[in-house]
Amino acid sequence: MAAQSQQDNGGTNVLARISRQAGVSTGTVSRVFNNSPRIPVATRSRVMAAARELGFRPRVGVRSRQIALVTEAPGKSPMGGYVSSMTQYISYALATAGAGIALITEDRLEDISACWFDGIIGIAWENKTVDALRSIKNLPVVWLSENHRDFFHVVYSDGHKTGRMVGDYLRNKGHHRVAVIHDPDFTGNKRSEGLRAALEQDATAVVLAIANTQQLHLSVKQIIDNGCTAVWVTGVDMKVLEVNWLLQELAGKKVPDDISLIGFENPGISEFLRPSLTTVFSPLQDIAERAVALVLDDALQDSRQCIEIPEQLIERASVYERPPQH
Repeated sequence: MAAQSQQDNGGTNVLARISRQAGVSTGTVSRVFNNSPRIPVATRSRVMAAARELGFRPRVGVRSRQIALVTEAPGKSPMGGYVSSMTQYISYALATAGAGIALITEDRLEDISACWFDGIIGIAWENKTVDALRSIKNLPVVWLSENHRDFFHVVYSDGHKTGRMVGDYLRNKGHHRVAVIHDPDFTGNKRSEGLRAALEQDATAVVLAIANTQQLHLSVKQIIDNGCTAVWVTGVDMKVLEVNWLLQELAGKKVPDDISLIGFENPGISEFLRPSLTTVFSPLQDIAERAVALVLDDALQDSRQCIEIPEQLIERASVYERPPQH
């Protein structure tokens, strides 16, 4: 039977223990683990919660592992953006490993408690999602950002280090008035802070940090009005394409002669822009594969695993080297 615990070495009737914990019959417990459609959602959730509370896991040898991938609600993530790209990479990595995948969006989190999973990978941001995943016991959860490393296993790129890398690069290219358009979340703020930390080693440096909460044409106007000589558009959601167009076609600026531009790498696109774009390469496929390996690791213990995968700079033709100031 699939509903047999790997942790039941003492011959204890696991189904009976779960049934007492959940307040249902052993037959109901068995039907839940055999995915009977006749079990009400509330009952199924109660049985699942009891099983996790008792540290129960179905025997893996008689079934494929099932991993829940928790992601943003439909319509929030643009095609080619971070979430859609990461979802693709994780799904492929899980399929390659022979694991099943259930895609659960943040607007239907209740599905987590209604089904049995062997692990969870989170590509989501809402506080209610974090709270819901923190409440789940005896189940590995892998998060793709370091801000919740105290609660989950994490695989991530350090936003502050990436910001310093970009800031050092621009400072060495002679730029002292730099703008950054960033997402108003943990990683976006870390990138902005890292950029500022690198540039402000020069006392004359000015950093204009613009949260990506307004229309981009207003951000571009703000950048030009402040006399910035370079702008970094963070994130892999291709907003840098719009900023490039706004600078050159709407504002009449030449990139990089009038203003330098850095974005994030979009393979097959960044190198063919005009000019070819200097970018930050985010190793999404590596992050996805490490996250999948982690969530499927039988030896994974309660101690939190923290795996950092650095981002890299790809230099092309969109950053101008300014002459030294005297």
